[in-house]
Amino acid sequence: MDKWEFKPLESIGCIKFGMDRDEVHRLLGAECVEFKKNKFSKNTSDDYKKFHIFYTPDNKVDALEFFDDVEIIMEGKVIFPIHSAEIEKLIPHIEKEGNYYTQAGKSIGIEVNSGKAESILVGAKGYF
Repeated sequence: MDKWEFKPLESIGCIKFGMDRDEVHRLLGAECVEFKKNKFSKNTSDDYKKFHIFYTPDNKVDALEFFDDVEIIMEGKVIFPIHSAEIEKLIPHIEKEGNYYTQAGKSIGIEVNSGKAESILVGAKGYF
């Protein structure tokens, strides 16, 4: 399982929020598939299979969304994968709405289904 250290509003692993897309491709390789998240997307995103990278209109890293086989660590605690019962204990001030949890101050979003987090999205300041 891949492990990524999340520093809220700064970085996730070797990727810094605000980093240029070309620099990301140099670090991770360009072996990704570009796609549009939805019809309102202002730019394409990169699909690296285990995660997606979202960019601002000027190609700066805005957010990353992680799925299976990735462990996200924040402040020494594993925040993904996680069960819904642990989310509020491990991430202070997180708010729940339906199947989604968000913590705007740390720019974290977690989608939960059947009590288990299916994905986690971490972003730059102001993403949420």
